[in-house]
Amino acid sequence: MSKDRSSNFELLRLLCIFGILMMHTFGGIDTSVSFFNTEIHVLVNSIFNMGVTCFILLSGYFGIRFDFKKLIRLDLMIIFFTIFGTIAVGNLGIKALIKSCIPVISRYYWFISCYFFLCFLTPFLNQIPEKLSKENFEKLLAVLLLLFSVIPTFGFFEIMQDGGKGLVHMVMIYLLGRYLALYHNRSHNTGGRLFLGLFLSIGFIFLADSSLTFVRGKLYTTFCRDCSIFIIFGSVMVLLLFRELNFHSRFINRAAGNVLAVYVLDGTVQTFLLKWIDFKPYAGSWFLVFLAIGYALAIMIIACLLNEVRKATIGRLEPWLVNVVNAVVMWGVNAVRGVVRRLLTYFIG
Repeated sequence: MSKDRSSNFELLRLLCIFGILMMHTFGGIDTSVSFFNTEIHVLVNSIFNMGVTCFILLSGYFGIRFDFKKLIRLDLMIIFFTIFGTIAVGNLGIKALIKSCIPVISRYYWFISCYFFLCFLTPFLNQIPEKLSKENFEKLLAVLLLLFSVIPTFGFFEIMQDGGKGLVHMVMIYLLGRYLALYHNRSHNTGGRLFLGLFLSIGFIFLADSSLTFVRGKLYTTFCRDCSIFIIFGSVMVLLLFRELNFHSRFINRAAGNVLAVYVLDGTVQTFLLKWIDFKPYAGSWFLVFLAIGYALAIMIIACLLNEVRKATIGRLEPWLVNVVNAVVMWGVNAVRGVVRRLLTYFIG
């Protein structure tokens, strides 16, 4: 099920997190003071909101093998930086501190919570393409895409009411990634058709959202939501384009290992940077986008360095902590299983 990840896919992961930071950066700027920058804002969303979907597609393409210890290690990193960030910004309320200690369960970061739950489901999800024929697997994907993407895209209402930022969407995209890995593994000699598909997808999103923004007088992101069929289609084109590349870079692979840490640290780093950086005077400037690019790159670099420091210091304790947490959890699971079994035996027989 697994494939060796060359640096082309790791580069894609870095570009995805950069795009997410660009969206977060523009989200904090009032671009309505400038028609040009409003259009740039729409374009940024049209291109970079494919980032999250690409992340999930990659997980599906390579297939997730459930590894509880690996999840514990990831959770320890998330807990450390969440508590660090909560204290660093001075949010010392009891509720905030409790949530920062259990970020996955409390949905502190929607993507990470859904990703963890997806990992617990993958032992079962991975059996779907194994048990179903290609034809039935395609029918399943068609039904999922119709219900949770096509209808929300064109109907302007959605079943899940989450804009695609939820577990149902993540399961659907994961299965789509599995399909691409199993049945769409031929190489494209030229990326012409893929580039055309990507261009048309971005072009439609931009024109549609730009028109809605102009007519309604405020920023609209209807067609660039995660659940948008155009975002999903464009993300598939991006994944297939990067699959055509084949190179290795130790630097890129090392940097890509910090992607989730960048996602977790984004808010904390921005809180400190915004004490010295004010985008308001430049909200109407033609070079705002270049300032945003530099700002997003600065967040990435700072977050990567912080995670590298963590790995070299407290991170050395993680193997021991992982074993301790794993032992405690397994003891708890077995204890609960025993209690449930006794209750069922007593009441049901």
